[in-house]
Amino acid sequence: MAKGIWRYTMTAQEQKLWESTELKGWRVAMEAYVEDEARERGFAKYAIINRANAVVAENTVKALPTPQPAAT
Repeated sequence: MAKGIWRYTMTAQEQKLWESTELKGWRVAMEAYVEDEARERGFAKYAIINRANAVVAENTVKALPTPQPAAT
C-alpha cells in the first residue's frame, strides 16, 4: 500500500530558479525529479514546498509504463 504525501522543500537556490520566468523547463524537470523520488519511496502523492512553506506544486504519482519486449 502506498504511503501518503512526499513533501519536498526547495532550497533557496531552487526557489530562485523556480521563480525565474525564463526557466519554465527547469520547473518541469524539478517536478519530475520530485515525482521520481516519491515513486521510489512508495508515496502516492507529492508536494513541492517553497521557503515560505507554501505549496507551489502537487500531484499524484503516476506509475511508470511497463516495458514491452521488442518484437523480433
